Amino acid sequence: MNRVSVDSNVLIYAALEPQSEKGRRAHDTIARAALHGVLANQALLEFVAVVRRRAPELTGNAIAQVDAWSKTFETAPTSARVVADALALVQQHQFQVWDAVIWSAARYAGASVLFSEDLQNGFTRDGMRAVNPFLLDEAQIQSIFEPGVPP
Repeated sequence: MNRVSVDSNVLIYAALEPQSEKGRRAHDTIARAALHGVLANQALLEFVAVVRRRAPELTGNAIAQVDAWSKTFETAPTSARVVADALALVQQHQFQVWDAVIWSAARYAGASVLFSEDLQNGFTRDGMRAVNPFLLDEAQIQSIFEPGVPP
């Protein structure tokens, strides 16, 4: 099975738009990723920041959700090595700073796929690929989680 990570935008759709198509797809992606996934601490913090800004009354729920995800997923720290790699992504590929931190933390934690709507679908670097889960059909998403199938 490919080790995957989930960007904050996917977490946000699942929490704030659960009845929408994107919200349902996000929830399904997170549930599948939980088996062998990793979440960057930065993604968790961005999730709370966005919920707090868009729906302040749900801040407590968001913090509780982060606690639950932290018990289910491995969390990837922001180390000096992650920061250096993130800054290289900013400079070489014009990544937004926090997207670069999430990418680098997930990669150093062993992820081969980062589910994200914010990054260029298919972008690949150092053995990890960005995948927009909202552009794929069910079979394509499922294939990412199949053992032995390249990301």
